[in-house]
Amino acid sequence: MIAFSEQLSGLTTLLSHPKNIVIVPHKDPDGDAIGSCLGWYNVLTNAGHSVTVISPNDIPTSLLWMKGSSSIIDYGKKDQLAIEKIKKAELFLYLDFNDISRTGKLAEKLTLTTAPRVIIDHHPFPDMDLAQVLFSDTSVSSTCELSYKVMRSIGLKPDVDAGECLYTGMMTDTGMLNHNSSHAEIYHTVAELLEIGINKEKIHQDVFHSNSLSRMRLLGHALCNKMELLASGKVALIALSEQELKAFDYKPGDTEGLVNYPLSIDGIEVSVLMTEKEKGLIKLSFRSRGNVAINKYSETYFSGGGHRNAAGGEMRDRLDVAVELLRSTIEAYLSSNGL
Repeated sequence: MIAFSEQLSGLTTLLSHPKNIVIVPHKDPDGDAIGSCLGWYNVLTNAGHSVTVISPNDIPTSLLWMKGSSSIIDYGKKDQLAIEKIKKAELFLYLDFNDISRTGKLAEKLTLTTAPRVIIDHHPFPDMDLAQVLFSDTSVSSTCELSYKVMRSIGLKPDVDAGECLYTGMMTDTGMLNHNSSHAEIYHTVAELLEIGINKEKIHQDVFHSNSLSRMRLLGHALCNKMELLASGKVALIALSEQELKAFDYKPGDTEGLVNYPLSIDGIEVSVLMTEKEKGLIKLSFRSRGNVAINKYSETYFSGGGHRNAAGGEMRDRLDVAVELLRSTIEAYLSSNGL
């Protein structure tokens, strides 16, 4: 992989004069994806660039308070406007994903472009041919943390608005510093963002402590009625059907963080959340403790991947088929990991 200093030099050259820049997160974007996109949106706009964020689909309502969120183009709803922006783009920033397939239906349009591309991401195994400039670091907590490092290294100082976006991504990707946060640099970054003047209390209120009544009822239903224990009590599974999500007026982001709850139960080593967002498509979130490399399990059985203790996946089939596949494989996988 190209040395970090050479990547910085490449990005500096690309940003040396004002450009039309399009920033793209992965589909079903989370706090880190949107936080990094809007962090860069604010920083680059302040530096004189014309910037557009195009999301493959809806973003969680809990993130709509961030500056710039109202200008995000949802490709699922405004595809023609998105295509116009893509055609005019002189530079693309791909944030929080390492393979173009992670942008869903938007990938087809992006692969037709010839403008330079920059990847900033913290997931393993990036597509080395996808971008001319690549920042990939699996040791950082989040793409937001890596973005802050890159920004400061090329002389861009985030203002309060950008800083609050970056802080949001760091908090959501670490479960408020509960996982993937055992390195000192993340705390130095948090301290610097606080020195900029971000409102930490407001961010936590907006992101983690502002829930609709329907979301709270969905969480209660999931934990009370849908959670089951597998593998002699080592695995917690919550599987939510499309019908159940509709019954609780599901909005994007309503299940955010739900997968973390079962890990607070004594004896649980792995937590799995399955959601049937649409018929025939099952989304999965995985969390694990300690040395259980749940990303390897996700890669093997659910076309997924991610970090050792936090991963995702998907399966194109019925929900009951996905549940049965998990039931029939997870215990043997844990045994192979010494559990």
